[in-house]
Amino acid sequence: MSGALLLLAPSGDGGAAAVARALSARGGHGGVLTLTPADLARARWSHRVDGRGEVSTRITLPTGRVLDDGTVGAVLNRLPGLSPGAGAANGPRAKDALYAHSERQALVASWLLSLAPRVIGMVSGYGTAHGTLSPTTALVHAERCGLPVARRGGATRGGLVGPPAPGERHVPRLAWPGGPGSPVPVDVLPTAPAAYRDTLLVAGDRVIGPRAGDHGERCLRLADALGTRHFELRFAPRATGAVVSDVLLCPRLDDPQHVEATAAFLLAVAEQPTRRPG
Repeated sequence: MSGALLLLAPSGDGGAAAVARALSARGGHGGVLTLTPADLARARWSHRVDGRGEVSTRITLPTGRVLDDGTVGAVLNRLPGLSPGAGAANGPRAKDALYAHSERQALVASWLLSLAPRVIGMVSGYGTAHGTLSPTTALVHAERCGLPVARRGGATRGGLVGPPAPGERHVPRLAWPGGPGSPVPVDVLPTAPAAYRDTLLVAGDRVIGPRAGDHGERCLRLADALGTRHFELRFAPRATGAVVSDVLLCPRLDDPQHVEATAAFLLAVAEQPTRRPG
């Protein structure tokens, strides 16, 4: 395998940096390259779709390095989106700048879709690591796949939902002196991140974490429902047992086992024969 391993991530992404170090330590590949949204925005692109719908892309990076379809082995997509750039928010050319930004975002999305079999993470017309899937929708999919899920919801006033159950918190939408039963709409949310008990990472066909034996098959069903084989589940305590409080489509990768599993998954994808989508 000679293709480059691309990590698409924002500047300062510690998880991407950890994966890059793990890949570099393994060796035996065509190089590891981390690209930020700014790198992609400043690059020169040639992106063509022929009459049969086949895509060819050539990217000249700000460093002068050239990437094309044949030099990409695998991609880890952790993009939050491209920055609109200077002048996009105001000024007489703001409309043109915003249009250019939307075109660049669509260009990146089309490129990732053309590489779909080689991309780890969400692949959609939106182009970011979260696609168009909301956190609540991801939890709905998790519940439908048989995973225990923390309650989410809301009420027109705090007194209608009662006291918070273990593993959840009630957040008023307005600051109001009346206390928990005041006539203010309230959101029912999982406990804050500090209360997380443990995590599960799905990386390809592997499920890594202390609850893998209990939920492994359900996690793989969830992977099919979400359309990605790389995500993290976070669990919060509850009286009847831990429940899924968050589905992270862009895993934090702050666990060494998660980092190693992600690096291994990237290498496995890069070693597969190149396939065209469709």
